[in-house]
Order: sequence, then C-alpha cells, then structure tokens
Amino acid sequence: MPLSKPVTLSLKAWRTVFGEDTKIENWVKEKYLNKIHTEVKKEKGPGWVQWSGHRSVVVSESEDFPEPRRGILLKGGCDLPSVFTAAPLMREGIKGTVAIARHIWGTGGNRSDQILQTLDGVDMDQVAETMEMLKLSEHYFAPTFFDPTFRVPQMPEAGEFPKNVVVMAIGTDETRQMYRHKEHGFIIDPGGWWLNQDLGRVLKDLDTVEWFRKNFERIGRLSEEEFRKNTTRLVGEIRSRLGAEVMFYNALALDPANPTHNYQLVKTAHAARRREFTIALAELSAELNFPIVDIDRILKNMGVEEQVDFAHFPVDRMGPIGAEVHRILKAVDFV
Repeated sequence: MPLSKPVTLSLKAWRTVFGEDTKIENWVKEKYLNKIHTEVKKEKGPGWVQWSGHRSVVVSESEDFPEPRRGILLKGGCDLPSVFTAAPLMREGIKGTVAIARHIWGTGGNRSDQILQTLDGVDMDQVAETMEMLKLSEHYFAPTFFDPTFRVPQMPEAGEFPKNVVVMAIGTDETRQMYRHKEHGFIIDPGGWWLNQDLGRVLKDLDTVEWFRKNFERIGRLSEEEFRKNTTRLVGEIRSRLGAEVMFYNALALDPANPTHNYQLVKTAHAARRREFTIALAELSAELNFPIVDIDRILKNMGVEEQVDFAHFPVDRMGPIGAEVHRILKAVDFV
C-alpha cells in the first residue's frame, strides 16, 4: 500500500537525519500500515449496526450478525472499493446481515487469465522459487476465489459469509501487463512486488531484477478477443461453482488529465482501448445476462475535471456509484 503524503514527507525528513532503512523506520512503517489495515470503525442507529474496515464493510440489524447472511465479494483493482459506499443505503429496514469484502487486497492477481490459471492448476514445486523471490502470497496461485464462503478481514467474530454476489471490473484486464515463465509457462503480474515496497529498495535489489529478466518474458495486455473469451468462461465458472450473481464495473473511457491533442504518433490510445473493452462488456452483458455498473456514464454526468485518472475517483463521486450498485442489488432482489 502506498504511504500517504504526510507520512512520505515525514519519512524523507527522517532519512535526511538518520539515513535510510533503519530499524526504527521499518518498525514505524510496520505499525502505521498495520493500524490502517486492522482498524475497524463501528456505527449504530435505529435497527442497524455497521462496521467499516480497510477492506470490508458489514451492515447488520443487530450486533450478533443474525440470519439471513449475505455476502458481496469484490475481485479487482482500485475502482471496486467504491462498492462500500452502497452500505449506508442498506441500513434502513435491513434484515439479517450483509458483508462486503475484497478478495486478497492488492495489485497483481486480478486479471481474468490469472484467476482462471488458479482453476487450471499450477505445479507448486515449479512456482516455489518465484513465490520466494517476489514475496508472493501463499494464496497467489490457489483458487481461493472459488471457495464457497469468505471471512471478513479483521472481524473473525462475524464468521463466514456466502458469496451471493461477485463484483468485478474490466480495468485490470484492460490495463495490466503480464509475464510468463520461460520454462514452466505460468503467468504472473509482478505489480505486487514492484508497487508494494519503497522504490529505492527495488532499484537496489538488482539481483532480483536480473533474475526476473532471465526467467520471465512479457506477454503484454489481453486482446479484446481474449477478454471476451476469458470473461465468458469466468462468468460460467462463478455461476456454476458459487451460484452467485455476477456484476461488472465498466471504465471511464477518457483520460481526464491527458494533454494529448494530436494522436498521429500514438500507437494505441489508452482511452480508445477502454472504449473497445466497454463495448465488448456491454455485448457480453446482453449475451450472458449480467448487470453492469456504468462507471463511464456516472462519472461523465458528474464531471471529471478533478479526477486523477480513469480508476481513482474523488470521494464525492463514490456516493453516486454506491447508489447505482444499491439500485442494481435491489433489482436482483439481493436487498
């Protein structure tokens, strides 16, 4: 997880005086990140209780998490936590308990071919070295996404919830580059290693960089045809294995901060690729009968002037997205 700006500035000041990568610095960062990841906020009102954490939200009619128990699992990138803003709309008249949680938070394991790879299986002996070198989670190659239930992070007392609704997004398939092991053929996204640590450490760890170059080849982004094929299989697998409703986010089909005004030398405009995937998703929705949260429409209607990029929304834009998620959940009789 990237550090906040105040923490980053404080860290630079500390390093100016005491140097980099000291034991005290590492201890403080660990404590800071642990607090962010484990803190749970509790709110109460007439007929409802809500617990909000870094990766989850639970809304219930009482503190003993009564039946019926329903679960919403998020599988994707930075845009999906906006689903959490649907939780306050569930409070009024809630019966039972609803949990919303992300599946294995972080970058690097959410592209459709990676998810399907966990189903097809990998030889754990062949991936052991890669897991060690890139500090990958023990679940990285395991099909835990297809387990029938999930637990709420930092709330073991809430117990297990069924996966009634799975929310995914096209952003990961549209943007993420993938790499294939030259000998064994399994694929990975090294984002989890490159992005989740200080850049200075990455640049100093040249042995790992050289090892990666030697053992992996880039296969790039998914084609639109591959996206269609993977999504068709993925929706079928989710429905048959979990019996869950599948919902997709599309993506904002423009770049708010992009100053490009002449595309003569641009090989493939990113915004054009997102539009192609958004159209493909709409066609798959008609074919496979799953709902879409129309992020493109919602954000354009509200204006995108202050938005950093297509996947990171200002806080005031998340509420309308949550309202649309809630509307769809009502339409499919979830709430």
